[in-house]
Amino acid sequence: MASSISLPSSTLIFAISISIFISLFSPTHSAINCATQKLPSGRNYASCTNLSSLGATLHFTYNETNSSIAVAFSAAPPKGGWVAWGLNLAGGGMAGTQALVAYKGGDKNVVGVHLYNITSYSELAEVKSFSFETWDLSAEESSAAITIFAAVKVPENADNISQIWQVGPVVSGKINKHDFKPENLAAKAPLSVVATTAVVGGGNTTSGSGNTTTSGQKGGGVHVMGERFGLGFYLGVVLVIMSFLTM
Repeated sequence: MASSISLPSSTLIFAISISIFISLFSPTHSAINCATQKLPSGRNYASCTNLSSLGATLHFTYNETNSSIAVAFSAAPPKGGWVAWGLNLAGGGMAGTQALVAYKGGDKNVVGVHLYNITSYSELAEVKSFSFETWDLSAEESSAAITIFAAVKVPENADNISQIWQVGPVVSGKINKHDFKPENLAAKAPLSVVATTAVVGGGNTTSGSGNTTTSGQKGGGVHVMGERFGLGFYLGVVLVIMSFLTM
């Protein structure tokens, strides 16, 4: 009969606490960060925002003369999957969004940008153009992430715009449904244009190429829990759990 090995209670408690501590810092998606991300030469933007979910970033520059935003949206999709960034001019969620979707396809299996009109949560159609102007569309893949480059004309009379972003799989050369996990459902934030500045909600915004960051909360966005609390908070959580286990 095989003998069982019993661990001392203190060792077991320590192992459980460490496992919980590590899990608090384990994101489902590979996070991209404005501070460390490097764009191709010649791609310069005034600001960058770490979006609030799916480990995505948005570099952007607002052009007041023609009310447009030049953007570089980056996210890491499932292997061989797609990424998307778009606008909902009515200020809602996914339904009603006009989205730029990038994924590998075609005979050369290169990353291309496609335009999709998401009329409802069950219907989406590839279109040739949006109700607003877009130009300079391109995409590239680097280090398991896909970046969409685009210029988008923001309607001057639209004061309740949402930006929507997402990642998902490609099956048999066609985009398939994304997951419906909390981080997927939270992938949206307000986008408003104020004077000469585009305010992009949804995370921490870096101005220019420097390292100083300011809260994206001004744009009405939300923060990921892991971005709001520091190391001391999580250590405190572990200590509280250990105290209960030892009672």
